[in-house]
Amino acid sequence: MKKRSRAKISQCMIVKNEEKNIEKALSWGKGVVSEQIVVDTGSTDRTVELAEKMGAKVYHFEWIDDFSAAKNFAISKAKYEWIALLDADEYFSEEDAKKLLFYIRQLNDSKYDIIATAWVHINNDGRVIAVGTQTRIFRNHPGLRYKNRIHEQIVPIDGRPHPPVDATTELSIFHTGYGEAENEVKTSSGRNLKMIEAELVDRPDDYDMLGYLGDELYSMHRLEEAKEAFHKAIALMPESLPEHDMRSDITFVKLLEILAYQFLQDDKEILSVYNDAVKRLPKESDFDYMIGKYYAARGEFDKGEKYLKLALQKLEQFGYTSKAMMLTAQLSKAYELLSVCCYNNGNLKGCVDYTTALLKTDKYLMSTLYLMLTAFKIDESAGIEGGTRASDVVAFLGRNLYDFTNLKDRLFVLKAAMKAEYATLVEGVRALFTPEELQSVDRALNV
Repeated sequence: MKKRSRAKISQCMIVKNEEKNIEKALSWGKGVVSEQIVVDTGSTDRTVELAEKMGAKVYHFEWIDDFSAAKNFAISKAKYEWIALLDADEYFSEEDAKKLLFYIRQLNDSKYDIIATAWVHINNDGRVIAVGTQTRIFRNHPGLRYKNRIHEQIVPIDGRPHPPVDATTELSIFHTGYGEAENEVKTSSGRNLKMIEAELVDRPDDYDMLGYLGDELYSMHRLEEAKEAFHKAIALMPESLPEHDMRSDITFVKLLEILAYQFLQDDKEILSVYNDAVKRLPKESDFDYMIGKYYAARGEFDKGEKYLKLALQKLEQFGYTSKAMMLTAQLSKAYELLSVCCYNNGNLKGCVDYTTALLKTDKYLMSTLYLMLTAFKIDESAGIEGGTRASDVVAFLGRNLYDFTNLKDRLFVLKAAMKAEYATLVEGVRALFTPEELQSVDRALNV
């Protein structure tokens, strides 16, 4: 039997004024990594003190407006076979941290040098706002280093391939740096914009960096300038893009978002961008999701239904590795919108199917159950032979979504039926209560 490798991990990070995050940033690695290296670029708070207190090796690096230079310095201090280079506002869950150590030991004698993980962005309320892919775990190899002053990427510098392995379904890095206050500080300082503009002086035709310029201008609410930068980036893209080109995905998605916000007289421009996006990156479901949202907002529900269905089909077929960043984070919203589109299109079966899927993730969504029951009510009111009856609805709900032995579930469904003014269903659900329970319910509901 092959002996499992005992490869070890060096956890590295660069920091500045991260006293709020540094303890959590170092905590996930305890018992998993073999050393923790913190490179400070000029903190004036307690970051260094707290890092040293937690046992990290702290080094100092003079900030020169270059994230890659600082990260490559951190790498130079690492002594173990693998490196985990997360930011101070990023972490692994306890479960994934333990899994990481097992994972790299399985890979140590393989051809893979880089591990691609899921990258889950969380706002201040703890809500997932986007899901992407990142390569923060890699071998400590002299041929792998960071490139670009900002929006730096780990890349081969020795002319040989360093293949990545896809672990996006097994490992997730959580990123908490997308709160409004944090973004306001980063944007108002102009630091990122300055570095992006310096990169573009050196490489004016770099469509990736032009995309980042668009992102920065977008976050500063300079939408016309952002739109111009995104259009320029797209014009410089090659006709054929790599399948896993998340930067180009984001360029198209942000431009579609700007055009949707502008609510133009016609859809000529937004469709032109959409068609170009689909031509270059046909497996990306975010484009269909954005155009579906656009049409739903305009009340063009037939087109909204078409594109939202296509988005979900692509997500199921092609997955979310380095794609579907928006749709994956807003999946419930997509199902909700699709349900509304189906309802308005008279596609009552579709409305029931999608509201069912959504309620299976959270059965106490009142607006969703209300929409479903309204669709059932319309079907019953049509009086078609073999159509839905209230007794069928009660049986369907009890079989698929609710436990009618549970008082909370019965009350929830009763309230939704009353809100939908679905009289026969109200009667059917009330039959599930004992006379004593009904007396209490009627008092509580002022019936």
